[in-house]
Amino acid sequence: MKIVETNLIGQEFSFDLVDTVLHDIGFNRGGMFDYDWAAYDYPLMTSKIGDYVYLRIFTRATSGEIERSNCMVKVTDVMISGAKYHEGLDFNKEIEKRYVDRSREILNEVAQHLKMDKIEINIRDASAEECQARSGVRPVF
Repeated sequence: MKIVETNLIGQEFSFDLVDTVLHDIGFNRGGMFDYDWAAYDYPLMTSKIGDYVYLRIFTRATSGEIERSNCMVKVTDVMISGAKYHEGLDFNKEIEKRYVDRSREILNEVAQHLKMDKIEINIRDASAEECQARSGVRPVF
């Protein structure tokens, strides 16, 4: 797993804007949300044998509730992770450089559509503790 350190984290936007921008770029929220948080996955790699690599963005509601008008959300975490079908996240999967590079491109596109002046991105390997903290679908606040 890779941790993405970026100034996108901590930024607050309307839920409708974030949801629309991320979906238009190719992220999928699916069922990964509750009234106070939402996670979005961008598939960087898929295969017929069930191996995946995702760029994941977590958001948390700062006012209102997810999927309601007037909801505001803050980006709380960004990571790149492997996954296995029916098994969940695969923290031991080696994340190839091409997926790291593609993640940078996607995050630059996200920032542009969210009207951020400048995005800073540092991508590094996650420690065992960081993998454990992020092991569930629900984000750690």
